[in-house]
Amino acid sequence: MKKNNFLKIVLCAVVALMCIGLVRAVILKNQNNANVINNSTSTDTNETVIRAKSYSSSYSSKWKLTSNVGVLDLSVAEGIRDKRTQILGNGNDTVTIMVYMCGADLESQYGMAVNDLVEMAGATMSDKVNVIVFTGGTTKWNTDVISSKYNQIIKIAGNGQISYLIENAGTGTMLDADNLTSFIEYCADNFPANRYALIMWDHGGGSISGYGYDEKYPDVNPMTLADIDKALTDADVAFDFVGFDACLMATAETAIMLGEHADYLIASEESEPGIGWYYTDWLSKLAKNTSMPTVEIGKNIADDFVYHSKTEAKGQPATLSVVDLAEIQDIIPSKLSAYSLATEQLINNDFNTVAAARNGSREFAPDCYIDMVDMIDMTSQINTPEALDLTRSLMSAVKYNNTTSDMSNAYGLSVYFPYRSLKYVNMALQVYDEIEMDKNYANCVRSFATYASSGQIAGGGSSSAYNSFNGYDTSGYANMTSEQFLFTLLEQFVEGYYDDYSWYDRSKTADIAKYISRNHFDGDLNWKDGKITLTKQQWDLVDTLRLNVFIDDGKGYIELGKDAIYTIEDGSLLEPEDMTWMAASVDNQNWQLVPYYHLYQTEYDDMTTYMGRIPVIYNGDYANLVTLISDDEFEVVGVLMDYREEVDVVAKTLTELSEGDEIEFICDYYDYDGNYSRSFVLGDKIVIKDNLYLGDIELKDHNILASYEFKDVYQQAYYSSAVK
Repeated sequence: MKKNNFLKIVLCAVVALMCIGLVRAVILKNQNNANVINNSTSTDTNETVIRAKSYSSSYSSKWKLTSNVGVLDLSVAEGIRDKRTQILGNGNDTVTIMVYMCGADLESQYGMAVNDLVEMAGATMSDKVNVIVFTGGTTKWNTDVISSKYNQIIKIAGNGQISYLIENAGTGTMLDADNLTSFIEYCADNFPANRYALIMWDHGGGSISGYGYDEKYPDVNPMTLADIDKALTDADVAFDFVGFDACLMATAETAIMLGEHADYLIASEESEPGIGWYYTDWLSKLAKNTSMPTVEIGKNIADDFVYHSKTEAKGQPATLSVVDLAEIQDIIPSKLSAYSLATEQLINNDFNTVAAARNGSREFAPDCYIDMVDMIDMTSQINTPEALDLTRSLMSAVKYNNTTSDMSNAYGLSVYFPYRSLKYVNMALQVYDEIEMDKNYANCVRSFATYASSGQIAGGGSSSAYNSFNGYDTSGYANMTSEQFLFTLLEQFVEGYYDDYSWYDRSKTADIAKYISRNHFDGDLNWKDGKITLTKQQWDLVDTLRLNVFIDDGKGYIELGKDAIYTIEDGSLLEPEDMTWMAASVDNQNWQLVPYYHLYQTEYDDMTTYMGRIPVIYNGDYANLVTLISDDEFEVVGVLMDYREEVDVVAKTLTELSEGDEIEFICDYYDYDGNYSRSFVLGDKIVIKDNLYLGDIELKDHNILASYEFKDVYQQAYYSSAVK
């Protein structure tokens, strides 16, 4: 194969992977018997038995470390700064709670902001607690009390009372940091207190994307951590705690940024159920004792939130933690720096070990490919002395943590670490520079991304399954053992696309070429006697395995999706038999095929549950049906709106299907050359009656093409030859 053509194929593969965040995911039913890995002893003396490994995103209900759920830690670490807020005690404290409420579609479509305002108003207040709310960011408030024309400032007096403070606070976007500054200054000037708290209410996107989606200004980017830092710096108010009633904001980066502004962070590692925090009880308890320790306030918030999530948002995982920012500010920097240096060295010597630790760590919003993972879970698996030292300190800094029972290994603080996608590396490094994140950690992230991208470039695997339909071509792999060729290839690629890969560390190219030449996936993925056989070394380089299925309709290929269905015996992947696929029905009689993509699975002691998504148009808007499957029973957990092409935040809410809802199922279509043609509606529009039934139907009446997608540890995709 000519190098220029080879480079073009590689570029296509990388671009496809960089765009993978736009792929919507769903799940299949009968997987309990399909995911079988047989670890019996091989009779082939040249092949070692593959290790027990789940080639999909799989989580265990067991905690790797001692669970810190429900454990209140009132200890104070030695050598940390004094708290910025001094509690007077004996009920003599005055508290002003500022709620920055960007209603977004959460309010216009679901009324969830108003629900929370009602909860606040339902609390039993005292004259020593002021709850001040800045409202805006939505095209419709589900109450006549609040205007969608203007931003407003209101006071929650409790006992059902809400009063206007400013009826017209302008029309600017809620994602403008200056608006947040002005609100904080207004509250501090008009409601002085010795204890201040700030709660930011809306969608969230984690460390990189930040906070907020303003429905009235859909083209405005979320408020970044640097924006929040600027707003708090300009306002110059010291907070008892800063909370995020938003998704994914309990991150190490958020905590590091907030260290100069507050004593505690209260937030969620995972996507929040739409019901969000429950405000009535914890506000009432605070009103009874305004001198309550902050960690106890946080415990009450977390307990109320998780309890109501369990009862009112069944099937939706929930987390909430309370983090001591003084410990983060004074203890973590040196330990994080040492950990980062040691981990970068490990990446340079043994990338696969770090990749395995990253892949095995609890990931949040995994379907969104934003690469937020539990930091404690990952550092504990790195298992260097520096990593274990950081693990202990992080566990100490998390003073309280609560989760639903289906959320294991979520210890209270997540962190960005690229793996599923390299899309956000540039943004992450920019954020790190803006918030003065430890430079050694930034270099660690850069090194990992450099190795991962180099592995993708060097892999040269087919960027789509369609090329495999005429047979799998392995001719391009003859040169992969040449360090000189790999070095030249990497240099040419980065030179040609430096703007997109400005984070790429070119000083490592020679070492990377040497490493990848010895650690690249080079398996023959052609079927032979109904099997694809790999060695242990080759299997160890496989990160995920998916069955990708298409229907040939006589004009092109309809993609039905990808699922983690496979059988492996003695190191050989077996051809699938008696194929079925998910179908939907509103009457349990008339069924139609639907697209679906496996998301992740959770292993319990006696069962396995499977999460996934079905891409749909829901009442005219793009969305995903979220499904939970256990013991061959389906449950549509809810509908998750999809606006990631507009802004990079994660939807906070899952909407329940209701009678009269209109659903259209969305598939991608490709021509016979494997070129993407369009997305289109598969089958007829359905209108929900009393239920949406899901089940499997046989595909024997369809002209089916299927291929297994192998992703290696660099997240490069390779496809087997087709099964017809």
